[in-house]
Amino acid sequence: MFSKTIQAVRKREALAEDVDWDLYKWIEGHPGLSIYELAKSIGWSHGKVYSSVKRLEEDGLVKVDKAIRNGRSVSIVTYRKWQEFFTKEELEGMQQPGYFDEIETILKKAQQD
Repeated sequence: MFSKTIQAVRKREALAEDVDWDLYKWIEGHPGLSIYELAKSIGWSHGKVYSSVKRLEEDGLVKVDKAIRNGRSVSIVTYRKWQEFFTKEELEGMQQPGYFDEIETILKKAQQD
């Protein structure tokens, strides 16, 4: 009985990760929307979007800022660009010739398999 509970929890966690990824991609393509606007535009409930945004914010993938629109307080959601996850020195290192050679080799090999 206990193992079924663990399996159910793991399944729900996996589904939440899919939801979060789908929402992250939507936010990336529709920056600057409020949680309410996101829910309306993607066709999800406000609660589903709110929960997913909270998880994405905890993971550092989105930023939520408070704003006033039409006299109401809203939570504006923006995604963090990949460059924000690296220091200035790391970004400069990535610009050096040959930096991504190993990654390109791995990707080419994966495509052949």
